[in-house]
Amino acid sequence: MTDKLDEFLRDSRKMVGQMATDVPQGVALADWVSIRRFCAALGDSNPLYKDPAAGVATKYNSMIAPPTFVAAIRTPTSGAAYVHQNYEVSTPILTRVAMEWVDIIRVGDRLNSELEITGVDEGERYNGNRTSEVVSQATYWNSYGGVIGTSTGVSKVISGKPGGDMLLDRQTYRYSDDEIAEIENGIEAEPSPRGSLLLYWDEVSLGDNLPNLVKGPVTINDQMAWTVAEGKPLKLGALVYSDLKSMPGRVRTNPTTNWPYWDAEQEFDDILSCKDFGFNSPPTRGIHRACLAGQVVTHWMGDDAFLRRLDLDLPNHYLYGDTMWVTGEVTEKYKERVAGRLYHAVELRIQGTNQLHETIVRGMATVYLANPGHPVELPIPH
Repeated sequence: MTDKLDEFLRDSRKMVGQMATDVPQGVALADWVSIRRFCAALGDSNPLYKDPAAGVATKYNSMIAPPTFVAAIRTPTSGAAYVHQNYEVSTPILTRVAMEWVDIIRVGDRLNSELEITGVDEGERYNGNRTSEVVSQATYWNSYGGVIGTSTGVSKVISGKPGGDMLLDRQTYRYSDDEIAEIENGIEAEPSPRGSLLLYWDEVSLGDNLPNLVKGPVTINDQMAWTVAEGKPLKLGALVYSDLKSMPGRVRTNPTTNWPYWDAEQEFDDILSCKDFGFNSPPTRGIHRACLAGQVVTHWMGDDAFLRRLDLDLPNHYLYGDTMWVTGEVTEKYKERVAGRLYHAVELRIQGTNQLHETIVRGMATVYLANPGHPVELPIPH
């Protein structure tokens, strides 16, 4: 018997190789306000990303955006045919993201992007329910037509009617006095961003640890700040009614008010209706978690280095009230030639753990570091 997920797979596979229409472009201009909002959503205090005067004093002669700012241009989070009709599946949940950069984003750059659906497959069962995984790849350009980089995301949709089985039946976490002290000590022990202090490739050794960063406990304000940071066009009030007419797959009935034109995207941030999504506490968005993890790399590497790749799995969930400890370790050190140009690379293992000691981020990053006589030349040939 064909179920709704089979219909979803059939319709979504027809879209492979096409541009995704369900994820709009967000930020189109890397202005000071947009970059500052993005940094605020991450808790990133690096002056290079926040202070035009500090940026002018660097080799870039400009304030620049954090590399993960590409997520504010367009998120690689397509659900393929998900929005087109009610397939009785969950809102897509990002489970993996891989980013690669060839250039920086300067304040004032005009930005463009496209998002292509590159794969649709049936995934492993989740809590006994069938799933599908949609793979989409975003490409980013600056105002000169130069490529900034790419990002690839894997979004999972889970079979089952909204308001049915819980995806995670855990209540909002309440901390003990000892746990509160642990969080306080972790925050107070965080070093400042390396910033303009050079880190040479020769100075790095295998096994070196990155700083521990503490992210959380997550508040609704944190989640709303991320929604603003993404820069996607927001339709509120009566405009949502008209917008959902073209996206029936996102239509929900608000379980609190019984209003039948509630946008499923708002279930991420609404503590009264998130149970309809399958959570007792609002879940953060996976791309937000990935960008928080990316900050541990930029915090460590300094302003003269270049984040080349970030490849992260996003297991489990990061909910309202949760705390994440993010750290990393140098696992490899090598020289890499790209189109005849030499780069001094280090590979890092990244790990994020919540207050329950569950891994909620894991993966790797590649960073190009300067070395005496060998600055990191940009853009990377591509």
